[in-house]
Amino acid sequence: MKAKNLLLFLSLLLACGQQPSEKGEGHAHDEGTAVHSHSGDDTTQSNKEILEKQYIQATDVSPEYVQLATNVEVIPNIVDALETVGVLTHEGRFGPLLFAENTRAYFIELKPGMFLSEHPHATESMVYTVSGKWVLCSEGKRQVMEAGSLFHFGSNMPTGWEAPFAEGAFLLVMKSKEEGEGYQPYMKGLNDLVAILDEQRAGGAHFYFNELNPDHEAIKFAREVNPDFDKVLEGIKY
Repeated sequence: MKAKNLLLFLSLLLACGQQPSEKGEGHAHDEGTAVHSHSGDDTTQSNKEILEKQYIQATDVSPEYVQLATNVEVIPNIVDALETVGVLTHEGRFGPLLFAENTRAYFIELKPGMFLSEHPHATESMVYTVSGKWVLCSEGKRQVMEAGSLFHFGSNMPTGWEAPFAEGAFLLVMKSKEEGEGYQPYMKGLNDLVAILDEQRAGGAHFYFNELNPDHEAIKFAREVNPDFDKVLEGIKY
């Protein structure tokens, strides 16, 4: 079921902007001004050089992936990327997955006990929960998210996340790709973020439940949804 939900998530993203064809011939789909056919007689690809399937090894800035064909990349299991790439920050462990023509995908691993207050982002995102449980917060309202949950936030809409459960959470994030963005610039940005968040924490910003006042609304909600929250609170090591 998790795999089915993830497939649906990715299909919805890829389908954005597509309009159904009215011709109904050759199983074609009208995508703007381009029509492609599934009839089996399309010779467009035959005129291009065929790229051999390749296994691209992980580096210090990118995960291992399969180059199946020209402009077709595959990560068989995104959870494996946790072992090879990523940077731990006070907002979670972030790591790049794939950079497409206009879209990028990355992961966030929320450690138990993490807290991130509501804040806006300049561009919208769609976020899929691959595993674990966590709490989404927006406008002071909270929603428990778990494996299979999907949410969208619009540009400049404040959202925050909280991890009051013992298992933490692993999230897949899809956003529009910025001009010139790739593995190297993305990882540099993450390393810069570490220093920025360290400075913010030193200045009094809160990133963990044990830094909040006992009567904070996030702690009240955490105790409502997790009877064992105090164990999480005691186990925070960051």
